[in-house]
Amino acid sequence: MNRQHNLAIERAVDLLACMAHPVRLAVLARLHRVGPADVGTLQGELDVEQSALSHHLRHLRRTRLVVGDRQGKRVIYRLLDAHVGCIVEDTLQHAAEARDESGASS
Repeated sequence: MNRQHNLAIERAVDLLACMAHPVRLAVLARLHRVGPADVGTLQGELDVEQSALSHHLRHLRRTRLVVGDRQGKRVIYRLLDAHVGCIVEDTLQHAAEARDESGASS
């Protein structure tokens, strides 16, 4: 494999590793399905403590899965681009199909 391919693989691993947490995946799914939201909205909808949610949002920003747009005192979070939503939706759909086909949960 060439260096550019190796770098792409490493970045993909970082992205998938970041997504591999229930709270972070829930945030991504919520932003994809419903749209941008501030911390208070995400906290209420996902029932996550504010400090924990902020920690997870930092991870998601660092790996360039979400961006925060400042609007006055609030920061509105959104997915970086449509690719992120596709990855999230495909992952969740695949997980649901795998569960349905086997007849048991993983």
